[in-house]
Formats: sequence, C-alpha cells, structure tokens
Amino acid sequence: MSNLSKVVIPLFATLLISACGGGTNTGSKNNDQDPPALSSSHKVKSQADAAKFLNRATFGPTTTSINNLVSKGTYEKWLTHQLNVPATFHSPKVKALAKKMCANITSEGKIVKDSWEFAFPRHQIWWETALHGEDQLRQRVAFALSEILVISDSDGLGLNDFQSAVASYYDVLIKNAFGNYRDLLEEVTLHPAMGDFLSLSRNRKSNAEEGVRPDENYAREVLQLFSIGVHELNLDGSEKLDEKGKTIPTYNQKTIEEFAKIFTGWNYSDVDWYEYFGNADHSTPLVAVEEYHDTSAKKLLGGDISPSGQSAQDDLTFALDSIFNHPNIAPFISKQLIQRLVTSNPSPAYVERIATIFNNNGENIKGDLAAVVTAILLDDEALSKNKPDEFGKLREPLLRISHLWRAFDMQKSIKTGHYWEPEKTCGQGNYPYYIFWTAITNFGKHTAQSPLGAKSVFNFFRPDFSPNGVLNDQGLVAPEFQTINENTLTSTTNLLHYMLTFFSDNKISTPQLEGFSKLNLSKETELAKNTDKLLDHLSLILLNNEMSDSLREILKDHLNLKDGYKYADNANLEKAREAIMLIISSPEYLIQR
Repeated sequence: MSNLSKVVIPLFATLLISACGGGTNTGSKNNDQDPPALSSSHKVKSQADAAKFLNRATFGPTTTSINNLVSKGTYEKWLTHQLNVPATFHSPKVKALAKKMCANITSEGKIVKDSWEFAFPRHQIWWETALHGEDQLRQRVAFALSEILVISDSDGLGLNDFQSAVASYYDVLIKNAFGNYRDLLEEVTLHPAMGDFLSLSRNRKSNAEEGVRPDENYAREVLQLFSIGVHELNLDGSEKLDEKGKTIPTYNQKTIEEFAKIFTGWNYSDVDWYEYFGNADHSTPLVAVEEYHDTSAKKLLGGDISPSGQSAQDDLTFALDSIFNHPNIAPFISKQLIQRLVTSNPSPAYVERIATIFNNNGENIKGDLAAVVTAILLDDEALSKNKPDEFGKLREPLLRISHLWRAFDMQKSIKTGHYWEPEKTCGQGNYPYYIFWTAITNFGKHTAQSPLGAKSVFNFFRPDFSPNGVLNDQGLVAPEFQTINENTLTSTTNLLHYMLTFFSDNKISTPQLEGFSKLNLSKETELAKNTDKLLDHLSLILLNNEMSDSLREILKDHLNLKDGYKYADNANLEKAREAIMLIISSPEYLIQR
C-alpha cells in the first residue's frame, strides 16, 4: 500500500466517525399478489425527515419527491403507493434502444440477439430508470439485491458479450424485489446469465472415463454469498460459538460437493447440449436435460437428504428448500439489506427485528421481501433522531451520481443513428441519450462501480469490510470504503467536478440534437444571488437540512469572497456550481446518516 493509501483510508474512516457524531413458519408468496397493507403510524414531520428517508428508499431526493412525501403525511402511505406501482423492466427498453442505436446489427447487416454493444443501451436504460422510474423503491431494492446476488459484465468474467442477458437478469431482481426470497433464489439459479457467470449452465454429472466431475462454483457461492454465509448465526446476526468459543461452520467441502451434484443437467432453452452456447437465448430460464443430471442421493444442510432417482427439477426444489429453511438465511440477508439501504453497523436488535419479519411476515410467510424492506425503512433505529455515533454509511459512487443527477435534473441529449459511428443511421430515428466527453459505460473506470459491473462475485465491496484505523479498532465495518483508494478517490471527485463544471447550465431548453447532457442549475443560479438562500436550498436536497454551522460558515466565506467570481462568464452559475461541488465532497454529505 502506498503512503497516500495509508493516509487516505484512515482519514476517511476518521471522517466517518466525526460525521456520524453530531419471531416461524415457512411459506411462499405469489409475486402477483398485492403487498400487505400498512398501518399509518409514522408521520413525516418535516422536509428534512422526508429527504433523509428518500436517501435510503430511492436513488436520491429531489425537491418534488420531498414535497410529495410530506404531502402524503406518513411514510406508510408513500410505501403503500410504491409497493403497488407497476414495475419498470429494463430488458424491453434495452432491446428497443439497441435497435435505434444500431447495436443489434453487424457491419454486414446481420441481426444479432445480443452482443457487447448492448452495453450502451443497457447502461442508458439503467440510468434513465434510476433517475425517472416511478417505481423508485423497487428499483432501489433491485440495486441492493444486485450487490448480494452478484453477476457481472466486467472483463474476463464471461458476460461482456451478453449485455441483453445482463439486463434480463436485472429484471429478475426487479420482478422479485417485493416478492419472496425463495422464489427469487430459484429464478436467479436458473437464469442463463448466472449459469454463465458461475458455470451452472451445462454442468454435468460425474463421468470417470471422461474425467468429468460436477462444477462446484455455483454450489459454493449460493451458500457462501447468496443465502446463509459460512458461519452459524444467531437471529441478531452475531456468530454462534461452540463450547471452545470458536465459530461453527455452516457447511464443509463435502456439502459443496453434494450441492454441486444438485446443480447438474441444466442447459439453455433453445439449443442442444453441445451446440455453441453463443447461439442460445440467454434471457429465458435454463431447462433440464436429465441424461446429464446426477440422480444419486445427496446429503445437504441440516441432515436433509435429497432422495436418489429424482429429476433435476425435483432435486433443485429440494436443495433450495433446504437452503431457505436454514436458520441463517433470515439474519444473513436481512443484515445485508439494512446495510445497503440504511446503515453499515445496525445494532443486533435491529437485525433481529428484521430477521424476525423475514421468518414470519405476520401471516406465517417466510421470505416476504416487501415486508422486510418496509420493516427496514420504518424501524425505530432508522427513523430515530437520536442515533449512535456508528450509525450511517458511506455513499456509494453510483448513488452519489444518481443523487446529483436527480437533484439537478440531468437533461438528456438527442442522438440519431449509431451511438459512436453517426454515419451509420440504420434508419431507426432519434433517441434520448446521456452523453458527455466520457461515455456512461466508462463511469466504472473512474468510480470502481458501474451497474452490474463488479470485479468478482464478491461485489464491489464485502459486507464485513473494515478499513484499517479508527473503524477497525472499534470493531465496526464500512463496506463501501473498499471502493476507496488514491485512484478512485481522486477520479470520482474529478468526475463529479467535471460534470458540474462542463455539463451544467442555467439555460435549459429542449435538448439539442447531438448536443451534450446538462445538469439544470437554473434554480440554483437564481438563488445564488443570495448566498443564504442558496445554502438553505442545498442543505435540504443534499444534506437533509442538517448542514452544520461550521460547514455553512466555510461555504459562506468562500462563496462571498470579494471579486471571487469576477472572471466568470456567469458569476451566479459559477457560484452555484462551486457550492454544490464543495458540499458533495464534504464528509457531511459523503456519510449518509
């Protein structure tokens, strides 16, 4: 580690601390059923409380969304609406945009189902939906689930050439975001993108003559990362200990080998077993091919034995039930969802309350994600004004960008023809597009984070990551800090500065053909005529009306410098830009409280 790394990470850990100071039956829930009704008991008392709630439940608060939540009166009314808003699925929009972008056609004029070029429409639709999707809560939960049930299009991981499949996988998360975790687990297991990513597709039973043995990749990760973890847990998420004070493994290598046998005999839906996999439809569920499935008896979790002679589907059902019935799944998944939405270090009592809801939503149904997410957001620990110092989380780079774009209404450009070869019009007409000097598909190079672009199945960061220094010394975790080093810290800040400096304006009209995307700072430019009014506005939409007196004084001193903007073409626009940039680079903003 370089000297700069040794300084930067402990410094940010210190900033985190300083900024933060200031009961079960199993069941299945049909995804088509209405979510449970909510009681009305949690009033929205202020714009500040609304903004804080929306930071957790959406891709970032806006003036409009804050006022909308306040007008509803209670969080329950907002949640009831969000739980019933129709889902916005990405895949159909990606395919339609790919056609307009000429990404679905080769240079020889051949139509293709999927390719690396679908990355451009996939990222475009992801950002459009994050910014403007009415189903904000569903989209936000799907993003959280994508960081638990990980696939990735990152180079070398097998999905770069199947971008439409990646979009289809994300739709599985969107569809099941308020559904049942058991149903989600099965759909994830049988999606070709997961099959490709963790080599479940065309996994074969043992054949000694050919030197074949079942692949263990998915078997290991579905246990380790997607469901129960590696150590036995109490309901509050703490690790169980044996009589010698040591942790207790949830499974061993033999268990993985047995599960690997379970996951044999699954092929793409529309091609023969040995046909080139690139010809297959990677968006429809895998189908069983019994001749390649291991039919022996298999000993799974907790002494469960899947009988011999079962079909691939029967074995799969038995195995996923075995996982779902394990007591670890409730605290393991519940805690990670709390971390993704609310705080990195929930108290054991918070985890236990949510895990209890996971085990029983009140109607003897286990795994009801609508109930779990609702409980997470409405828990007293989340809504209380008196929070412990360790409460909060570092904002992920993608959530910093999405908040900036939503708060200041990022405007799309209008393009026509091929997305990077404009002479190729392909006759499909105009389309809206986010475009800067760097493509949105390249954001991950600056921030170490892009939609479904982690470097491994372990996500962009681990839920138990703790940087050396203050946090580690106190036994606290800060998962998002794993994305920070001297390169990403600098490049993410530079990316945001570049957006604010070169891609913002106070005169926004209908987007120009082949122009660049722009943040709309018309309101902020007008408010900049009075520094206090500008800071009041920015404190609400960026800091939940909790800007400290010390930060306010620093900003006022800078923004009110005599002749500070005399060389700017538009002094008030430049003043607004600098105020926003300074706030979103501050510890008070970086730590979501």
